[in-house]
Amino acid sequence: MTYAPASPTTKGRRLIGRLHPTRAAAAVAALLVTSVALPRPVRAEPPRYVPEARAESHRYTPEVNYALHCQGCHLADGRATPDLVPPLDATLGRLAATRDGRAYLVRLPNVVSAQIDDAATAALMTWVVQRFGGASLPQDFAPYTADEIAAARRAPLVDLDAERRRVLALAGSGEPAR
Repeated sequence: MTYAPASPTTKGRRLIGRLHPTRAAAAVAALLVTSVALPRPVRAEPPRYVPEARAESHRYTPEVNYALHCQGCHLADGRATPDLVPPLDATLGRLAATRDGRAYLVRLPNVVSAQIDDAATAALMTWVVQRFGGASLPQDFAPYTADEIAAARRAPLVDLDAERRRVLALAGSGEPAR
């Protein structure tokens, strides 16, 4: 006769089978009581948008806000993360030259949902366009305003790819900002 090691399930049955029925019932009861007596895990609520939280951002410069809110995807030099977000390059200047392109830039999902107030977001977007827009930035580029950002937050982009193609076509046509 050869000896074969017991599987975990067989081993468990043998162990319970050897217990006196009273002890087995007590062990099961102890497990049930312990599982009922343990505190239930608290589910974390998803973060909710709190407008007051944006008020703290006025303490940071646009460069710091870029590092905190943009650099994760666009990287420090604006190169971007391939297949995730486009690079910050001369396209920004061309987009900033058109009314629709200018609105497109501030209606992007991560701009609209940035947890910084409208004035800080306006300063950040102005800095981004001036920093990465290059020679294509129009000479008469006007800084973004808090009112523009507030309006954009009320109308975020829905079809990002289609809108990008549309505004890039307009920017390529040289349509002036209105």
